[in-house]
Amino acid sequence: MFRKMRKAKPPPPIRTSVRATLVLLSLISSFLACPGCGHISGYLGFLQRHKSLENTFHNQPRVALLRELSPEDCFVLQGTLPVSGNREEPLLVVAVSDRFYEREIVTTWTLRSPTLGYTVFIPEGDYHLYIFADLDRNGYFDPQELIGRTPPGRPVQVRPDRAVDGILVEGPAIPLDFDHPRVSDLLMRTKVTPHSLKFASLGDEFFDARYGYMGLYRPTALLAHTQGFVFGLEDFDENKTMVLFIHGIGGTPQDWKYIVEGLDRKRFQPFFFFYPSGLPLEKLGGLLAQLIKTMDKSLEFRLNRLVMVAHSMGGLVGLAAINHLCRQGPPPYLKTYISFSTPYGGVEQARIATEKAPLVVPSWRDVTPGSAFLHQMYQLNLPREVPFYLFFGYRNPSFFNSKESSDGEILLSSQLDPRIRYEAFKTYGFDSTHVGILNSKNPQQELNRVLAAVAEEN
Repeated sequence: MFRKMRKAKPPPPIRTSVRATLVLLSLISSFLACPGCGHISGYLGFLQRHKSLENTFHNQPRVALLRELSPEDCFVLQGTLPVSGNREEPLLVVAVSDRFYEREIVTTWTLRSPTLGYTVFIPEGDYHLYIFADLDRNGYFDPQELIGRTPPGRPVQVRPDRAVDGILVEGPAIPLDFDHPRVSDLLMRTKVTPHSLKFASLGDEFFDARYGYMGLYRPTALLAHTQGFVFGLEDFDENKTMVLFIHGIGGTPQDWKYIVEGLDRKRFQPFFFFYPSGLPLEKLGGLLAQLIKTMDKSLEFRLNRLVMVAHSMGGLVGLAAINHLCRQGPPPYLKTYISFSTPYGGVEQARIATEKAPLVVPSWRDVTPGSAFLHQMYQLNLPREVPFYLFFGYRNPSFFNSKESSDGEILLSSQLDPRIRYEAFKTYGFDSTHVGILNSKNPQQELNRVLAAVAEEN
């Protein structure tokens, strides 16, 4: 088959300057609340990789390259997979585009089996979806193992005007037929990789800190690693209170290890929103809200009591999700919202970075003081039915950053921004640094007292 090439307008080029890069590197460690050079080298790799992708796209345009170049413009496509009976074979969904070349494989997503639905992260456009099963259990998804697909000539349209909360597009139901597999017209053979939403501990390599850097600078690579968004340490138990933890910028669920070790696991079960922190915060908040709604409607999760606990920038993601969830009034399962050291007033270093950096991570714009995201977020008040507890830190270990009180990373004036402070049911201050607040006994104990009160009231 001859491939048909179509002209494409390349993304605007990066205009770098030595001064801009030096300014950014002087700010990046404190802005991202992470010691060492991990984020600095991550940013330099991000910059180099983006320029390489631009050049490749200019010569050979691909939708997959657009997905890498502008993940902030992508959408989550979700749909159901009706099937009769219980099957255990691994499944794979493949998104295909004819935009630049016929039958370009844009991305794949591993599905748990048995499963009720599919998910793919893709740019705006028209797509054909294919579902494969490893029927012969040889460890590969082969062309002759096609068990479902969207009808030929009727691609799925992914458009901004079809997106719920700016990110989620509802896809069609794709019936699966395990007993009568067909041969696909795709030239592919994909290895089956293990996929789980449950892990024995946060010490698992799956949550390693390097994936936080990946999520910040290479969102699509993190999604290829996780193949999902919400993970737990045990099977869901509707008799326990679900505590959904949300990490901060450049973080992973592993950041909550000390806090989780102190939980009463007989009454509370931890789950984690593991997300690419480089994406726009409004989209991430919308995604989290839709994931919670989907869990509530599923057979696997029947939410009775949900508490959201967030750290740093994750508090902005959590608050955005609550705004989406509570548009028509708070859902009965949402009991409490708790945030640790969140920059509710923004981060001034983010303003400088967005002005001076040769290439800007989308979430940086949202945490800039006075950003459109922050302005929009405070247009709605937190519902009184969902008590909000604000935890903040005030230990600043830096001798050179003592002009205004902070936790070493986030100013107190931002953590205690009046637009959110007066919404709090109760406020707690701790002599802790920005990261240390998640690894200190007093905050851990106070969190447990709040959770215990929530459990007793419900």
